[in-house]
Amino acid sequence: MEPWIVQASNGIRLPQIGWHLDARFPVARCFVSHAHFDHMAPHKLVLGSKNTLRLMQARMPGEREEIALAFGEPHRLDDGTRVTLHAAGHVFGSAMLRAENALGSLLYTGDFKLRPGLSAERCETPRADTLIMETTFGRPHYVFPPTEDVMASIVRFCRAAIEDGEVPVIFGYSLGKSQELLSGLAGAGLPVMLHTQTWKNTRVYEALGVQFPPYHRFSLEDVRGHVVMCPPQSNNSAWLRRISPRRTAAVTGWAMDPGAVFRYQCDAIFPLSDHAGYDDLLRFVEAVQPKRVYTVHGFTKDFARVLRARGIEAWALGEENQLELPIATAQEEMPTGGAATVAFAAVEPSRGASAVEETALADRTDAFGRFAAVAESVRKAHGKLEKTSLLADYFASLPDDVFGTAALYFTGRPFPQASGRALQLGWAVIKRALLAVAGINESDYRAAYQRLGDSGETAEGILAGRTRPEAWTLPEVEVFLDRLGLARGPVDKLALLEERLRRIAPVEAKYLLKIVTGDLRIGLKEGLVEDAIARATEHTLDEVREAAVRCGDVTVVARAARARALGAVTLRVFHPLQFMLASPEPDAQSIVDRLGAPVWLEEKYDGIRCQIHKRGSEVVLFSRDLRNITTQFPELADAARACPADFIGDGELLAWRDGRALPFSELQRRLGRRGDDFFLGAEVPVSLWLYDLLWVDGHELLQSTLAERRAHLERLVLPDVFAVAPRSEATTAEEIDATFDRARARGNEGLMAKDPASRYLPGRRGLGWLKLKKAAATLDVVVTGVEYGHGKRRGVLSDYTFSVRDESTGSLRVVGKAYSGLTDAEIAALTERFLETTLEVRGRLRLVEPKVVLEIAFDSIQPSDRHDSGYALRFPRIARIREDKTPAEIDTLQTCRRMVEALRATHG
Repeated sequence: MEPWIVQASNGIRLPQIGWHLDARFPVARCFVSHAHFDHMAPHKLVLGSKNTLRLMQARMPGEREEIALAFGEPHRLDDGTRVTLHAAGHVFGSAMLRAENALGSLLYTGDFKLRPGLSAERCETPRADTLIMETTFGRPHYVFPPTEDVMASIVRFCRAAIEDGEVPVIFGYSLGKSQELLSGLAGAGLPVMLHTQTWKNTRVYEALGVQFPPYHRFSLEDVRGHVVMCPPQSNNSAWLRRISPRRTAAVTGWAMDPGAVFRYQCDAIFPLSDHAGYDDLLRFVEAVQPKRVYTVHGFTKDFARVLRARGIEAWALGEENQLELPIATAQEEMPTGGAATVAFAAVEPSRGASAVEETALADRTDAFGRFAAVAESVRKAHGKLEKTSLLADYFASLPDDVFGTAALYFTGRPFPQASGRALQLGWAVIKRALLAVAGINESDYRAAYQRLGDSGETAEGILAGRTRPEAWTLPEVEVFLDRLGLARGPVDKLALLEERLRRIAPVEAKYLLKIVTGDLRIGLKEGLVEDAIARATEHTLDEVREAAVRCGDVTVVARAARARALGAVTLRVFHPLQFMLASPEPDAQSIVDRLGAPVWLEEKYDGIRCQIHKRGSEVVLFSRDLRNITTQFPELADAARACPADFIGDGELLAWRDGRALPFSELQRRLGRRGDDFFLGAEVPVSLWLYDLLWVDGHELLQSTLAERRAHLERLVLPDVFAVAPRSEATTAEEIDATFDRARARGNEGLMAKDPASRYLPGRRGLGWLKLKKAAATLDVVVTGVEYGHGKRRGVLSDYTFSVRDESTGSLRVVGKAYSGLTDAEIAALTERFLETTLEVRGRLRLVEPKVVLEIAFDSIQPSDRHDSGYALRFPRIARIREDKTPAEIDTLQTCRRMVEALRATHG
């Protein structure tokens, strides 16, 4: 029987029946498990429980087709799949979906809890072959105390506050948690006021037949003597500050974490959750008796590992899973010093088209072997003109249907960056596949890597003479990468990759893995690919770049260029653009010389770049690396929906409290976290400071000047948690320096200087935007080597060797080593990450996949033979981990040279 295919794609997708589960963005057909905003979107056809769809209509009005089912009521979908809904116990109306057809039975829990709730239907546990379950609290210490004990503690807290003349304020989500609390206070004799949002949702509950004890809508004049219930986002609101004196409490499952009361900045915290605790997660699996489990949300890998230890096949959906069982290789079955080792010693990687000729398709223009041969030629070409000419000739020879694919692969990406797709394939799996196909052991692999110095070259070297090449084409590569991306976990990915590597030429394996890992390393920047597209299609480079600026997808641009339709390529809402970048300048006078006067100045904030797309009720936030981060900052998305205009804005997302930006370390606590029970707004409130506008109400602004874009931005009606970044003007270097000093005094990083006549150039580091990063301040680098520390850090990888990029070749060059500046928790997390991405071990030093970007502070920089970059930093220390930056955005040798020159000019 073919198993269910489960994909982590915009929520969860079941491709065999064409339905999504809890998709965050609009789709044609979607099951909605409950009416929390992070589980809803304006889909065309919605399946859900009757009560969930009533709540959804109240919270997200709009026209849509609906399949509203009672619990236990069977329904057949168009393809004959039989579905039934079962109560999930999370909030009122929350449902699990059970589907059954020739693939077997599948159960999707959505959010759920086994503990009986006071305002939600009791959870059911139907049996199923395949289980997709949320594991928000999938670690052993999340075992919650009895609900009645927690409620009694909350009642005591409220009574004590009122007796002391204070107003008790309870933070709970407006849908679900607040109604549970309201029901729990029945019989306590405590008068309750509900925040307006909570009050509206409670009225909908009542219209659906749920009964509550008496309550009132919030009134500041009458608040004394009442318990106030409000959403967690209210913790820093102006109206709440007017309640004085007050005593606050957060109600969340995360109260089980040590120090939670300080993290949530409340007087008390109570461990009550609408999600299943660890013990109930285990009990649920025992009751369902699945053959296969997929974990989603929260501690997915941890809980999947627990289930595997209990003999249950379990995988964290959309995550890299650690394989517990070693995979034997052919070398391990041979005696030491066997033929595999001897044969490898004589192997050298190919250096031309001869290996490509091993395939039967070498003469076809769309053969992947020909792609590899061209890549080899580009790698060996010395100048940009020669590289571009080689690539243009190749592009011109390609049929229409593969032109865009080839262009994409020459950017070093398996999928367009704006698509948000990723292979989720780590080096642990790649290395296992190579070892299995080559029939060698890990020490042989390390020896090869040490000799060849590049993972792709290593793959070519160890596979030489060990594969049976078969014909395959670029369209077949595209299909393979799609299958690899959709594969459910590391076991399936490993099988696919190993099977493919056995059937291609070694030089093709080299470039396949370079594409998979996102770095061709042949000295070919994306701008040269665009230039080659222009030459191959007889367009100007400006025409191609304009189209690339609008859509951020080189495949679309290439196809449009071939079709003479570049003018039809337009900016698309919810398809992120690459961010415009600023060029560093060492001093204020350089800025004046470069831009002329007057110069627009904006303070450089200590946050993360954020691009916001808003159309109607849909809002999506994208980070600097074009990842969707909406679920990490739901209060910003909720606030943006109130804006009457549709727009795409560029700005800085800041941790913000009491009218002042907080240090980046505060914001970092929220990065990577998500879920509707985290009280994130209360823990670390945020604000989005916009400084550019790219599109508004259907009008693209990329061709407009900064001054024109700013005028449109200042006319937007923005919610309180948004702001337009202030700007000032300067005409002299002295004025810029004075503004810089004031910015630093306010805790900001420095200054951005902008030309008011500049256009927005996505992905470009032009000269219209400059950043004042005074000499010997910081560098953004990537970690290339790690070592275990000493003393109390002897068990963790805490010493980091880091590199900048050589802009002429694209290679990485070491510029220093640092081991101070990170917390123990950060070092522990990085240790796990580095162990999974180790490429080679050289004594104490581990060479790692260059993925982790750090910001390094230092006292000075000077020429040095100590490192292969030719430079060394004096007293380097880690300022922060740059999760918002990719290795493609690190600083270069040119930046180092300019810093050295600036220091020489300063000190004579």
